[in-house]
Amino acid sequence: MTMDQLITLRTLAVSALMQKDFQIIKGSCTVAEALQIMKRSRESGLIVEPRNEDDCYGIVTEKDILEKVIDPGEDVYRDPWNTPVFQIMSKPVISVNPGLRVKYALRLMKRSNVRRLTVMENNKIIGILNMTDVLHAVEELPVHDDHVAL
Repeated sequence: MTMDQLITLRTLAVSALMQKDFQIIKGSCTVAEALQIMKRSRESGLIVEPRNEDDCYGIVTEKDILEKVIDPGEDVYRDPWNTPVFQIMSKPVISVNPGLRVKYALRLMKRSNVRRLTVMENNKIIGILNMTDVLHAVEELPVHDDHVAL
């Protein structure tokens, strides 16, 4: 991998690396149901649809489930079978447009302390970019030296 390839990757539009296949669930879905969907779809985060036209999208992640349900701390008890996703999801989601450069998306994630961004066009989510997608793209870059292992 050359520095030029890395620079090219950083200047790509997020639409080039985003996942176009993602799950949208209702906020009334239970945490247990969300976990099953995550397992089936091999996704670590699910988009939660707005309740009405005045509402915004949310997101529920494995981290939310671990921190707010599995081990929420002392004196807090939530069970995954009776806890609706809307009680633990993050909202609103942080969204970017498809043309934003990857490097700016990464800076936004870092500043906002999030691992994924929704990519929106015409008020509709068209994709999700997460840090792992960017790392996988770096791993895919051709190695220019036989002695260099990523």
